[in-house]
Amino acid sequence: MTNLQKILCAWAVAASLAAISPGAVAAVTCTVSATPVIFSAYNVWDPFPNNSGIGSVNIDCKGGGGSSVRLSTGQSNSYALRTMKSGANTLHYNLYTTAARALVWGDGTGGSSFITTGKNDAVTLSVFGQIPAGQDAAVGDYTDSVTVFVEF
Repeated sequence: MTNLQKILCAWAVAASLAAISPGAVAAVTCTVSATPVIFSAYNVWDPFPNNSGIGSVNIDCKGGGGSSVRLSTGQSNSYALRTMKSGANTLHYNLYTTAARALVWGDGTGGSSFITTGKNDAVTLSVFGQIPAGQDAAVGDYTDSVTVFVEF
């Protein structure tokens, strides 16, 4: 039987959960936490994307098989470009599975990918962020809230 844990992390909040699979003989426990993806200041005149945002998802599951780790779209409802907001102002960005920033980290739909982990592994998965260049964004503090889903 598959367990699904939903961990809301506004990339500034960490959560820890434990679950027991209904009807299972052995307990399956998972501890999940996250560190925020925080970017350095975005320069609207820079011709290169801002790749400074790196966070992590920490997973420690025992007593089960491997797990899949998926991320929500956040406020944008799209994996094509996620959106951070500062009041009514927006700034596009995305989250990736590797430092090459080639595969958007999502749930496997809309051109996105997700990550799988091994059985009984404690892993730290890096989350690589990117803000594309060329956005005429207003001055402000921009945020988004992304949900992490761990299925094991």
